[in-house]
Amino acid sequence: MKKMKYIIPIIILSVLTSCSKDFLETKSTQSVDQQQIFESTTSAMMAVNGIHRLMYKSGSNAAQCGYGTYMLWCDMLGEDLVYTKGNAQWESQARWMLHRNTTSSHNKFLFKMFYTIISNANMILANIDEADGPDSERDYIKGQALAYRAYAHFCLVQLWAERYYRDKENTQAGIVIRLDNSLEAKARSTVEEVYTVINTDIDEAIGLLEKTTATRSNITHIDVHVARGMKARILLTQGRWLEAAAMAQLVIDESGASLQSDTYEKKQGRMCTANGEWIWGKIGQPTLETGTLTNFFSFISNTNVSYNKNTPRAIYNLLYEKISETDVRKQLWLPDAPSMDREDIAYPPSGNIFKWMSQKFIVDYPVNTSELYSGALYTADLAYMRLPEMMLIVAEGYARAGEDKKAAAALYPLAHMRDPNYTMSTNTGEALIEEIMFQRRIELWGEGFRFLDLKRLNMDLDRGPAPRAGYNQGGSANGWKSGKTPTNLDPLASNFNMYDDQPIGEENRYRAASSIEWQFVIPRSEINYNPLCEQNPI
Repeated sequence: MKKMKYIIPIIILSVLTSCSKDFLETKSTQSVDQQQIFESTTSAMMAVNGIHRLMYKSGSNAAQCGYGTYMLWCDMLGEDLVYTKGNAQWESQARWMLHRNTTSSHNKFLFKMFYTIISNANMILANIDEADGPDSERDYIKGQALAYRAYAHFCLVQLWAERYYRDKENTQAGIVIRLDNSLEAKARSTVEEVYTVINTDIDEAIGLLEKTTATRSNITHIDVHVARGMKARILLTQGRWLEAAAMAQLVIDESGASLQSDTYEKKQGRMCTANGEWIWGKIGQPTLETGTLTNFFSFISNTNVSYNKNTPRAIYNLLYEKISETDVRKQLWLPDAPSMDREDIAYPPSGNIFKWMSQKFIVDYPVNTSELYSGALYTADLAYMRLPEMMLIVAEGYARAGEDKKAAAALYPLAHMRDPNYTMSTNTGEALIEEIMFQRRIELWGEGFRFLDLKRLNMDLDRGPAPRAGYNQGGSANGWKSGKTPTNLDPLASNFNMYDDQPIGEENRYRAASSIEWQFVIPRSEINYNPLCEQNPI
């Protein structure tokens, strides 16, 4: 029997005594006895920390940066994050190519990462009941492992299977479910069966984390509020609107997270764990995340790295224009960047500057021309879950369930915090849903949600209209060069595929919701190792 490709040595970690945040380095169970690891709950926590580490562990190639890869890919496939200039990394993802390539190392990396998390969680769950230590610590460890296993299966089924349909039986092929580390070949379960397992795991995780008295040492760990946030995402994806709203409301009421008036006023440190809106995230580890092309911020921030330095990310201009002038989030993108004072723009020395470029994920902000700017910082803290998302889930859940007044009331605190001129919405029905989704798109831009939202809602991908005849059609020949302000722009046209060398191509402007391309293809290596796993339509 062939060995399953994604069943790899479990990641176990030894404490770095010099690291105050308890971050750990890896070594394999090939050299560590599992029985020794699970002698006590204290040592067993190292296995949980191993999964935390996997969330930002880089791969062997550029643009493979743990969970950050998932986040970036899920926005590159959407319409709200605009790719400005041809480059070696992420262009093929934005062109809807790599996720349809059975031999792509990037597709394989993401697939393998989630199954490795599942494998690690399975090892913990198989051993933790026998570990010596307080029941509360055992519940804490077991609860985190169950939450990780549920969430990894959830991420996999969203990408590698058809969407979940709330109004019919979900008998379509899902993914291979792994609840132990046996090496047997297994067929794919249905989407409904996968979600049943996901919900069983996350519900048990919530129950354990609710009763434990153990508290997490930092924001990378999963507590009951994170697990409930995961559950809210799962319920929203299934279209269980009121249940999703209720679960997200628990996070709002009990997590201790609160909206911050200065979240978007800062430049450097804007997206960091010190922000009270954060519920779950990664703490930046410059000593461990040393690869310049193997972390999230190398591909979306202002770091002095060739890819985002040469290819700044921009917002979809027609979305940007809908943002109120008094909304603090308006400053996160620069519609007039080429003509702005350079000291107001965070970009690396000699970095490209394009209209509508993003300033949301800033790592380093000394003035670019000053001696203080070295461009040496490549990584930072990264949010996996924030309070605003939970507030938007409550609002969307109520709105889609027809509870318009409750939806408007749920949306108001976030929208008003971001825009002091915002008043309680009087919209109803589809108009209210559209308003909530607009708030979701600008608040969560770049955080990995847009493709998933389009897919779960069975919506087409539409990257906006091309310029009409007589207007600037884009491209470097027509003034869309770095540092130049193009003229004669069509006010009704999208900025998609208009920059510089027009890298994404007109054929990628639109994807019907019915297209098979909404499903990632399963890596060929997995099909080879597991002959019972059938490939998605090619």
